[in-house]
Amino acid sequence: MAPQDPEAGHATAASAACKLPATGANLSEGFGSQAGFTPSVGNVKTTMIFVDFPDAPADDSPAALHDRLVPESTQWFRTASFGRLNLTVNADTSRFHRMPRSSDSYGYQRGLSAAAHQQYIEDAVRAVGRSVDFRGTQALYIVPTKRASAISFSPTFMGSVTAADGTTIPKTVTFGQDMHTWGAKVLNHETGHAMGLPDLYSYASGGSGHPFAGGWDVMGLISGPSPDMTAWHKWKQHWIGDEQVDCVDGSGTSTATLTPVEKPGGKKMTVVKTGPTRAVVAETRSKQGNDVGACATGVLIYTIDTATESGSGPIRIQDARPRSGGCGGNELNDATFGFGPGAVSTFRDAESGTTIEVTGKNGDDYTLTVRK
Repeated sequence: MAPQDPEAGHATAASAACKLPATGANLSEGFGSQAGFTPSVGNVKTTMIFVDFPDAPADDSPAALHDRLVPESTQWFRTASFGRLNLTVNADTSRFHRMPRSSDSYGYQRGLSAAAHQQYIEDAVRAVGRSVDFRGTQALYIVPTKRASAISFSPTFMGSVTAADGTTIPKTVTFGQDMHTWGAKVLNHETGHAMGLPDLYSYASGGSGHPFAGGWDVMGLISGPSPDMTAWHKWKQHWIGDEQVDCVDGSGTSTATLTPVEKPGGKKMTVVKTGPTRAVVAETRSKQGNDVGACATGVLIYTIDTATESGSGPIRIQDARPRSGGCGGNELNDATFGFGPGAVSTFRDAESGTTIEVTGKNGDDYTLTVRK
């Protein structure tokens, strides 16, 4: 066995102090057991089936619906994970399976109950029967015909279901007609839930408001210009390693140079632990990879609270340009801090007294100085 790099070992040990533990909050941003969630690394097998209804018989093509969702989404995950996640979607595009009930009988709208959602999924699985081999399925995708307007949005069922062949499927995404608006990113977002990630938008606004994270993560505004996942989520997903995290867990001054979240290698984030469930995070965002459409770049700073529920702002972007009007359709989409003339370079966290200052720039890499 090759000897370990002592610096890498030190970094890993130090970073562990900033791995805030999961709390009882729904889809907590903390680290902890991932039992029951879809894996986020390695070869992950999923299955996709297509359904229509007695009141909405399909006149579209399963293959076309598959192509609307799948090729782009699986490539997105390969890019976001730096090749650490290979999501395979085994799709039965041979037919639509007829559901036993009308599409408007499932109560399929915002506020859909878990029981009604489970009934919908179980009806679909029964409609398929043994015509599909579900063995090894780690997540199930159910796609309705476009004619089923009552199946409006795309939630993830967090419980398990059992297929006719006896396979226990731990998580299921049921797509709705919003897939025709948002495209493949709906699959990315909902698969994020299957992997244990929370919503970063506001439930209080009925899902239409984005006051917390804007378009800086696919778990927030999925149509945003910078939809790659935040460094915190990539750390949770094991797409970046502990040695790529600069952890500040004590008073004093420290400096780190961060490389962009969108590219592999280098130090990816500074985490300043400010409490048992809270931290301030800084990362660098650029115009490449999944963020090629970014309307702002630079240093993104946000707070994490692992005791905050999904939909209530567990990640909150700190805006370097408040009331600017933003860009790309949201106030926060130009929230980045920068370096040089005219740039806002310093953030102070009022709760902890922590100051993060951008003190240098080399291409897309930024140097930060933290005073705590």
